[in-house]
Amino acid sequence: MPQIDPAWAVATLLLWARLGVLVGLSPLAQAVKTPVAFWVLFTLALAGTLCAALGVRAPVPGGVAHLSLLLCGEVALGALLGFSLHAAFATLAMAGRLLDLQMGFGMATVLDPVTRANAPVIGVALTMLVVAVFFGLDGHHALLRGIAWSVREVPPGAAWHLPTPVQLLRVVGGMFSLAVVVVAPALFMLLMIEVVLAVAARVLPQMNVLFIGMPVKALAGMALLAPAAPGLASILRRVISAVFDFWQEVLP
Repeated sequence: MPQIDPAWAVATLLLWARLGVLVGLSPLAQAVKTPVAFWVLFTLALAGTLCAALGVRAPVPGGVAHLSLLLCGEVALGALLGFSLHAAFATLAMAGRLLDLQMGFGMATVLDPVTRANAPVIGVALTMLVVAVFFGLDGHHALLRGIAWSVREVPPGAAWHLPTPVQLLRVVGGMFSLAVVVVAPALFMLLMIEVVLAVAARVLPQMNVLFIGMPVKALAGMALLAPAAPGLASILRRVISAVFDFWQEVLP
């Protein structure tokens, strides 16, 4: 009967906790509509495969309290790594929300079946486009390589240092600035349209500005957002590289 290496089993359990939180915070888990059991088994299989392939072993803890402490550390590390990945997609969704408000689509929202909440139209469209571009650029392969690198740098059960607030703010600010670049021309033009409509409302009080302005802003926003779509691939490359730069910065 084959024997199970206790050191490998402990390393797999600890890495499973790290990957479970990382994948749970990732928008990819929400984009790929699969049962929760699939992600549980997938992260468990990935953790066992990485520990076996990289020869990672962890010392057997002395008791339940020690094991719980190690699991809490791995959960915190997974949340830290997943934070940057979640921020990469959330910033583009936030940029879509800004565009929704300016275009008037904020009044008409769609139901997100994942969160069971109302989601803006442009925000959902940008999120779906970003996920498609992410897989098209083999971002999932880069993510797997990044996970393997993090396991080599910080093996399961090893000590690591918390990042400073400046490091966290820097990654969020950098990703948000890249996301705003995509919609900045459309936002500026919509602002100019708002100014023109405000002047027209003062000159012609009998004109229904809301009735005229909504289709004008919607058409102008879509017309200006369409040329920016091809450049989204290069922006997403920079966002993905910013995620792994953050990992290299915070991991010892």
